[in-house]
Amino acid sequence: MPSGRERLRVLLIAEACNPAWSSVPLVGYNLAQALACRPDLQITVATHVRNRPMLADSELAQRASIHYVDNEWLTGPLFRLSKWLRGGTTLSWTTVTALAWPSYQVFESALFARFRRQLEAGYFDLIHRVTPLTPTIPSPLAGWVRTPMLLGPLNGGLPWPTEYPELRRQEREWLTPLRGLYRKMPGYGTCWRHLAGVVAGSRHTATEIPADFRGRRFYIPENGIDPTRFPLQGASQPTGKRFRFLTAGRLVPYKGVDLTLEALAGSSLLRERSELVVIGDGPMRQSLENQAAAAGLTDCVRFLGWLPQAELANQLRTAQAFAFPSLREFGGGVVLEAMASGLAPVVVGHGGPGELVGDCGVVLPLQPRPQLVAGLRQAMESLVSDPARTRALGQAACERVRNEFTWERKADRIVAAYREVLQGDSTR
Repeated sequence: MPSGRERLRVLLIAEACNPAWSSVPLVGYNLAQALACRPDLQITVATHVRNRPMLADSELAQRASIHYVDNEWLTGPLFRLSKWLRGGTTLSWTTVTALAWPSYQVFESALFARFRRQLEAGYFDLIHRVTPLTPTIPSPLAGWVRTPMLLGPLNGGLPWPTEYPELRRQEREWLTPLRGLYRKMPGYGTCWRHLAGVVAGSRHTATEIPADFRGRRFYIPENGIDPTRFPLQGASQPTGKRFRFLTAGRLVPYKGVDLTLEALAGSSLLRERSELVVIGDGPMRQSLENQAAAAGLTDCVRFLGWLPQAELANQLRTAQAFAFPSLREFGGGVVLEAMASGLAPVVVGHGGPGELVGDCGVVLPLQPRPQLVAGLRQAMESLVSDPARTRALGQAACERVRNEFTWERKADRIVAAYREVLQGDSTR
């Protein structure tokens, strides 16, 4: 533990860290920002040079020292190769992760060269790698330094549901059978032997931590909420004659929007008394619009396309429930956004969403398509038929976010992990 000063000096590694992007880069930025706001921490952020334009004038830059690592000579060509192999930027995420491995090793090598003197002099109390989130990319830095190092929140590796064997092919996940080879990659064992702590972002990812890892283990889901973007307002209030369901995300096979349309089409109650707003874009948009038209749902289903976060927040405030039967979701940040907005969530209990929702919504068991659609239809009908229950779930969901999932609350838990790691390190 540091002595003679109050603030912990933390080298925060966030290769992906960008307030203007979504998913991992936004997680990296929000967590870095929340930690930089704390008076008990002195944060130095190491990130990729691609993030400089959006970070230069950000609030994070005012609160932390930011160092930019430029390995674009390798990252750029690998990204273009990945895009070509995937046929775009939407599907085959295993390919992205595999091709990110070599560029990230170069990233940490350059980072070590930049901070070597400070690290060898013991300037930093702790190193925390926030991104990449995947457990498949080890940190070579862990084996090069004596400074205690923490990884996480890590997430990924959720198995493809056996009930839907077509999903992996539709998502072009050809490399999935080879994913386990990451444990044989150079530096994997060394990284885990030297880490002082790891944060698992999901229950499944916690099972991927090697059994012989001797550091501290923590469980903290990676996603969080910024109340300035998604105000914590309690249960959403109806704005129209119809009960409004909303769903949002990339329109790709595993998100399950087609399941929601099928559930809606098979219920006269839902067709007459509710509507569905679909926010997002992707390769399935045209087929989903065709499905809605063929089922005669054009009067109760609207496709709004991709919307900026501010507009998404506005749309969420007009709905009462969030229908999100994603079949393979690691995190589920959009579920938290809906919960923060007071919507009653309906999710599938395979992966992150079920862990986030808990008893504050409807968590459906993962089942074959006919049974899952039937369960989804029943859950949607029950919410439409019982407004009081829907409001109660929405209020409970909002309170759960307030108590556990704002970035400020998550920073509290991360700092508690820092203290525990450092306490353990001082007694070894």
